[in-house]
Amino acid sequence: GQMGAPIVFRGPNGAAARVAAQHSQCYAAWYSHVPGLKVVMPYTAADAKGLLKAAIRDPNPVIFLENEILYGQSFDVPKLDDFVLPIGKARIHKPGKDVSIVSFGIGMTYAVKAEAELRGMGIDAEIIDLRWIRPLDFDTIIASVKKTNRLIVVEEGFPQSSVGDHIANQVSQRAFDFLDAPVITIAGKDVPMPYAANLEKLALPNVGEVVEAVKAVTYR
Repeated sequence: GQMGAPIVFRGPNGAAARVAAQHSQCYAAWYSHVPGLKVVMPYTAADAKGLLKAAIRDPNPVIFLENEILYGQSFDVPKLDDFVLPIGKARIHKPGKDVSIVSFGIGMTYAVKAEAELRGMGIDAEIIDLRWIRPLDFDTIIASVKKTNRLIVVEEGFPQSSVGDHIANQVSQRAFDFLDAPVITIAGKDVPMPYAANLEKLALPNVGEVVEAVKAVTYR
């Protein structure tokens, strides 16, 4: 905090499509280990716009991560003269009362698709899009857990020392008495990303894993 370092490092992050280990790893957790860095990973195009403007205006270094698969998806973008989103604030993508599903970036696609399946089973899931990996919006996460009493975290990164592990640790300390089931973290497999399409698919999380995790914590 003694001096400013206004710079944004923007680039692709995570699995794309058969570009193997050298181009497919998710480093969100790696960057978030560094004190002084801010780390952000948008899901929607609107968030990409509003969060990038916020990152550029911030006086500190920001790592701005994007998933290449999301480049091909269409989202609505507000037509505002100066659309800027707050730093360190998550977004409730869909409110619910039975379980909290927390994710970010491409992980949100698994959460959103899983929610549609769960709705058909009578499970009302709340989905939280973190947006920011550092600083993390624990106020929004804890408030959701106090309402739903269950938490699932979804990401594509490696399972050890993951974003989900950190969230599970903090929730266990701050809201343990509100949990009716263990926190479940869903991540990529603990292997270098394969090149072959069938193996790449196996190395990544999937919607079925999210659905089964939710069924487990809701005892369905």
